Amino acid sequence: MEEHNLLIVSDLHLSEGWDPASGKFSRLEDFLFDDAFARFLRYHEGIKGQPRFGGRPWLLIINGDLFDFLQVVSLPDEGRLLRTVKGIEHRKELRINERDYGLGTTAEESEWKLKRIARGHQRFFAALGWFVAHGNHVAVIKGNHDVELHWPRVQERFIKEVGRAYIRERLMLDDGPPISPEELRARIHFYPWFYHEPERVYVEHGGQYEAANHFRDFLNPVLPDDPERIELPWGSLFVRYLFNKVEDVHPFADNIKPATRYLAWAFRKDPLQTIEVLVTRGWVFLRAFWNVARKTAVSALHGARKQGPQEQPGPVPLPPDVARQIAALAQQQVDASWQEWTGSAIRALLSLLMALIAATFLALAALSITRNPWWMTAVYLMATVLAYFLRRGLKRSFAYLFESNYLLRVARGLEKTLKPDHAVRYIVMGHDHQAALERLEQAWYVNTGAWVPVYEEEGPIEGREELTFFRLAWGYEGTPELLHWDDAAGAPARVVLR
Repeated sequence: MEEHNLLIVSDLHLSEGWDPASGKFSRLEDFLFDDAFARFLRYHEGIKGQPRFGGRPWLLIINGDLFDFLQVVSLPDEGRLLRTVKGIEHRKELRINERDYGLGTTAEESEWKLKRIARGHQRFFAALGWFVAHGNHVAVIKGNHDVELHWPRVQERFIKEVGRAYIRERLMLDDGPPISPEELRARIHFYPWFYHEPERVYVEHGGQYEAANHFRDFLNPVLPDDPERIELPWGSLFVRYLFNKVEDVHPFADNIKPATRYLAWAFRKDPLQTIEVLVTRGWVFLRAFWNVARKTAVSALHGARKQGPQEQPGPVPLPPDVARQIAALAQQQVDASWQEWTGSAIRALLSLLMALIAATFLALAALSITRNPWWMTAVYLMATVLAYFLRRGLKRSFAYLFESNYLLRVARGLEKTLKPDHAVRYIVMGHDHQAALERLEQAWYVNTGAWVPVYEEEGPIEGREELTFFRLAWGYEGTPELLHWDDAAGAPARVVLR
């Protein structure tokens, strides 16, 4: 590819979007910024003639979770369409699992899901087509929520839907140059794991470094005994079988990180309905989790899979030995995640214990009002207050001990792995939806955040729209431009970090 400037975004999570029949958005949709994204692309096409960008084309890198296939739960219409996708005529012939939670992960099912996504996000797909038609390129890296991009026919469907949406909009608005299917294919690229430009940038989604979303073989993420289906990690099963149903009650639930924070809020806000959802749906998740764990154990015992990245089609722009070291780093991070789980368990138990102690002293204070001297009531009330503040202090202390930015830790490991022969100036990740910028030993770590509502780790459950991205002009080697798109102003602004 010729000299180019970079725009890097991640975690858009497009699902079924807007339904033209009902005029409403899917209850599971997280990406509501189709028009804003189109304006974001048009702005950058307009400024690429500035001296610092030198008229060079943009390479837009979408670093994982462009789509959320897990949250496409609609089913094909009965008859020809259902027969094409599943080989059956009627929905009653589907498995109960499919009727309740949506289609699976085969290439045919995933292609149909992508068509459904495109139907609900025509403006977004047309904007990508317009951007590419003006001589720019798009690179798509798969993440844990759109691992179905592993299938070549899904990649081909993406290119077709971009072209079709752009043609429709161009004919309707008479705006934009023509582009052939061959030109689209030449300018839209797919990367199955990471993107690397020597001495410039390394880009990876980051899901492989989290135990809940780790794939045993990210380059070939299929079931050992059923290679036509994707082997989903238990974090994906959690979304499919539990959180998709939770979002009937609270549509923003899956955007709150970590999930335990949402559950704590839900129990305070509406304990009865939360318990009902967990009881009625939780066993389905546990059953799916058990099936995955059992198959994984059987596969390991029989040596059905080799560990580490396998030789698969598709560009992996680093030598095999370096790719193996990166895979080993991911496995090391996952193996060490027991400390984080232990910390979470300790915090939860201590919090519960101190809450019970506080409640006990409060009950004793209430009972002692009429039976004991006043000073006994005062002592109980003081003990209640002390237990409350002790609970808060312990929570903060254990948060300091156990909570850490694991992706920053990973970035430091990646910097060492890539040196000296494949060193870069910027290591870019996404996945955790938290925009971040940190200086490493020599490189910079950048997290591009998300284009979905982001919820704070502390304070009330209130989302904010960040729309963050990383911009890198050709030849620039200074402090990273981590920006957010201010749609009201029609221009980007620097992300405020402290």
